[in-house]
Amino acid sequence: MTIAKMEHRLANLEKKVGELARKVDRPDSKNLNAWIDDIHGTFQNDATYRKAVQLGRQWRKSHGAGSSRARKAASK
Repeated sequence: MTIAKMEHRLANLEKKVGELARKVDRPDSKNLNAWIDDIHGTFQNDATYRKAVQLGRQWRKSHGAGSSRARKAASK
């Protein structure tokens, strides 16, 4: 490959990287929560997910998460 072709390819890559960086640095406000729409309903009727939620609630309850005592300890 000639140097001219490599320079041309490099210029194209730099342009594409710049475009991608602008998209990442400045996401559209309407797209900030688009991931929610993508996953909504993913775990519907999923027994494993329901079990994980149940176990999470049990763990939080057993450790006092959400209680006034836990909030006081977290604020110290």
